[in-house]
Amino acid sequence: MRRKRAVFAVGIVGLAATALPILGSGQAFADYAPQPNDVVGVGGDTPQYAVDLLINGDTKGHLGFDESTGVNRVVPFDATADGNGRQAYTSNTTTGANSTLLSPTDVLRAGDNPVQRVQSSGAALNALIADNTPGNPETINYVASATAPSPGNGVPGGLDYIKFGTDAIEIAVDSTLTNAPAGLSATDLANIYDGTWTTWGQVATDGATSSGDTIIPEIPPSTSSIYSKFIAALVAAVPSFSVDSAVVKTVEQNDPTTITGASNSADAIVPFSAARLNLYNKGYFYSPTTVFPGAASPLSAGVSLLSGTSPNGGASLNIAISDYFVWRANDTTLATPYQPGGTLNWVKTLFYNTSGTPYIFSPEGQTLIAASGVTPVATPVLLTASQ
Repeated sequence: MRRKRAVFAVGIVGLAATALPILGSGQAFADYAPQPNDVVGVGGDTPQYAVDLLINGDTKGHLGFDESTGVNRVVPFDATADGNGRQAYTSNTTTGANSTLLSPTDVLRAGDNPVQRVQSSGAALNALIADNTPGNPETINYVASATAPSPGNGVPGGLDYIKFGTDAIEIAVDSTLTNAPAGLSATDLANIYDGTWTTWGQVATDGATSSGDTIIPEIPPSTSSIYSKFIAALVAAVPSFSVDSAVVKTVEQNDPTTITGASNSADAIVPFSAARLNLYNKGYFYSPTTVFPGAASPLSAGVSLLSGTSPNGGASLNIAISDYFVWRANDTTLATPYQPGGTLNWVKTLFYNTSGTPYIFSPEGQTLIAASGVTPVATPVLLTASQ
């Protein structure tokens, strides 16, 4: 739990931040620890690169918000502990034991203890709701989520949110050689993921003939937005659907090596973010095994997305995703300016302003969202989830 700070101490730190905003990096923490007047965000894996580029800029020379802002910064914390979007695991190279998923931590505010890193959209919304101790300043100001907040969230005044981008979930396969057809419909996938169809021959003949290679169906962790939206689509197609955990393998979300590194990559399939693959195809990711200054050429994802017609004549699965920024509704009308000498609060500066253009809808912001592979939303519409 975040400890309270004395009013005098907050004032001193704030003055120091005004004079030298990089002082926080000199603390005994691995990364910059946000100062009291910085805006802090957490979020899910799916929208994290859109947020990173918005705040920090892209590799093509487009400057992010923090490059042009004043004293106070926006500090987004990624869902993953790795810049290539991978989770952190224990090593088995010396013990021979199976690797296990770690729970990385981060320091959300200068002077606070490390806490478990928020690693999904659902967890981010829960963290924002839990950060509601009367008399304490906000630790988390906003959330980037691929899931909209629900009414009845218990936050005094409710939550405001705005849609800033769109993405899609499609089925990824090995781009060099795959036994999958040109498309897999939601009905096809329900039969595969509930264990009814286990071979590609059953897919080709609508279940009539069991032949050919065994399908390797993969799925991201159940905490992810991609998982929940994928399952919802299969249930909508086949109401009795449920995942057969004996057949389906849980893998990292949006990680192409789960396909290319499968025991037979031609037989592996997984729901995947189209925006993340777009970012791979733009050459954003480089080999993590090469020391600074890095590898000479970007990583190739080695996967592609099915977009054709399935053997039963249905359209291949394509699930729309909306990316949102979410914050406390009471912050929308804050009287406190975000920057010294300014007139706008942080919400109006960044997300929503009835009398001006906030950063995410500016030409610069739209360019950076598009650079992440996400399709930017051009028109701001304020939405509210009641308390």
